[in-house]
Amino acid sequence: MAPRFKVSFFQYSKVFKNTTVISITILSFFLILFSKSDLFLINNIKSISSNIINPATYIISSPIKMASNIVNQYNQFKSLKFENKMLQEEIIRLKKWQTLAIQNSRENRVLKNLLQATDNNLNLVKTASLTNRNDALFSKLININAGYEDKIKINMSAINERGLIGKVVHTHRNNSRILLLTDPNMSVSVKTISDGSFSLLSGLGDDKYLVSSFIKGNKMPKIGDIVVTSGTAQIFPVDLLVGKIAKIKKDRFYVLPFVDFNNIDYVQIVTSE
Repeated sequence: MAPRFKVSFFQYSKVFKNTTVISITILSFFLILFSKSDLFLINNIKSISSNIINPATYIISSPIKMASNIVNQYNQFKSLKFENKMLQEEIIRLKKWQTLAIQNSRENRVLKNLLQATDNNLNLVKTASLTNRNDALFSKLININAGYEDKIKINMSAINERGLIGKVVHTHRNNSRILLLTDPNMSVSVKTISDGSFSLLSGLGDDKYLVSSFIKGNKMPKIGDIVVTSGTAQIFPVDLLVGKIAKIKKDRFYVLPFVDFNNIDYVQIVTSE
């Protein structure tokens, strides 16, 4: 009885062992198969999500991105507008400073020329600036910001760096009135530099020419001759520059003054020493 039991047990053990190995093998196969199928399924899910979710996300986020870009552009525009306004204000300030600098430079140049224009034979009473002018057809007058408190008196001569302007006809405390050479009521005794011939000039009222009203000895000067004050009438100092003879008609000659009467800023009131 003992040997049969051993043979039977041995057979059962071998069958169990074979069954176990086969089961493990099958189980391993199914595990590998399931893992592969899971990976394939996951990849399919990822692909589907990429094809569906990504476009949907783009559609949803596009308005937000657009709105954000609009806001950024608006902020940039506001910033540029503010900077542009600041630059415009800076340009206006710089132009004002430039105008002031040009004006100061011009005034300094005029004053420098005035100082150089004063001859040793002249006594400088006052340097003054023009305050206003009264230019009518037959009246050529200017007002200056100096008067009898500055020792200015009637009939004193007014000059600038270019020559004779006129004479003082009225004085007040802090201002005076000057009659210009171009006034028809103004007369000045002159002589030519070339030959010293004397004549009398009057204004034409046009701010351009002086015309001879008397020529001593009827000796007609030449075009281009320079005329200066003669000092014979004892109103104007001698040898003040007046102008240049520009043309001659019949028994008269016309003098173009050196002074630009339309651009007078400063004058010097002078007398003879």
